Amino acid sequence: MVVALSRFRVANGCESAVRDAFLSRPGLVDKTPGFLGLEAFTDTEDASLFYLITRWTDVDSFRRWHSGADHKQAHTAIPKGLKLDASFTLICTLDRISEGAFSRPDAARDSASLISEFLHHSTGVLWLKARSDGVIVACNEAFQKRLGIRSLDGVLIWPLLTAPDAATLRQAVDSGKREPSAGYRFNFVDREQIPFTLECHIDIQPEWFEVIGEPVQEDETQLQRELITLNNQLAVQLRENRRKTKALHRAKAKLERALVELCESQRHLTRLQEVIPMCMRCGKVKTSESRWEAVVEYFQRNNLMVSHGYCPACFEKEMEGLDH
Repeated sequence: MVVALSRFRVANGCESAVRDAFLSRPGLVDKTPGFLGLEAFTDTEDASLFYLITRWTDVDSFRRWHSGADHKQAHTAIPKGLKLDASFTLICTLDRISEGAFSRPDAARDSASLISEFLHHSTGVLWLKARSDGVIVACNEAFQKRLGIRSLDGVLIWPLLTAPDAATLRQAVDSGKREPSAGYRFNFVDREQIPFTLECHIDIQPEWFEVIGEPVQEDETQLQRELITLNNQLAVQLRENRRKTKALHRAKAKLERALVELCESQRHLTRLQEVIPMCMRCGKVKTSESRWEAVVEYFQRNNLMVSHGYCPACFEKEMEGLDH
C-alpha cells in the first residue's frame, strides 16, 4: 500500500469554503481502481494549512488517476477564486513498511471503506461508538434492532449492560489502556429486559471508545454432541409415551367394561328394590301400606315386578289342607 500526501495553504481566506468542500465532496475518486481511502486534515495551529491523505494499493494506480481527467473532475467542487501559497504546496507518495502486501493487519486496514460499509449494513455484527462518559454518539442499525431501541444516539451505554459487565467496561475505559485485540464477553439487556451475550472487542481512545461484537458462537462439535444427546432422549421419551399410551388405552377399556357391569348391577338392584310380595294362592299383592289388593288393581297403578308368597287367610287354608 502507498500513501499520497498533498499539502497546500489557502492564501485568500477561503479556509471555511475549502473545509465545506471536503465535507460535501461528491466522492468521484471512490470508485477509481486502486483507491483505498481518503482523509483531510488541517493544521492545529494554522487553519489555512491543509493536508490531504489518500491511500492506494500501489503507486501506479495513484499516478494514473493524478495525471488523468478524473483528477481534474474530482476538483470541480473546489471554491471558485481559491488562491494557494505556492511555497507550501507539496505532493509526495509514501510506501508502507510491512512484511508483505497481504499481511493480516495491513490487509484489514486496506479494506477500511469496505469494512465500514459492511458494518453499516451488517445484521450479525454490532458496532457502536461512545464518548468516555458512556454517551453513545454512533452505532449501526443492527445494534439498535437487537436492543429494540429506535435510536441509540445520546443514550448511555452503561444501563444497556448487566451490572457486572457495565462495571468491567467502565473500568477498561477509565484505565485508558488500549488493547483492541483483547476479547470480552459482554451481556447486554434489550428493551424487554432479556439479556443476550456478545463476543466483543473494544478500542479505547482518550475521548471516546468503540465496541464491536457478534453473538456468541458455540463450538460446533459440542453442539452436535448436545443435539445427538437430545435426539436420543427424545427417542426414549417417545417410546415411553407410546408404552404409557397403550397402558392407558387398556386401563380405559377395563374401566369402560367395569362401568357397563356397574350399570347392569345398578339396574338389577333397582329392579330388585321394586319387587313386591304376592300371595301364591289368591294372587293378591301386598302394597307399601301393608294392604292386600288384587294384582290387577295394583298393576293398574304400578307396573312393577312381583314375587310369590301367602296371605294370612290362604296360609290358614293351606295349613288346614296339610293337617288332613
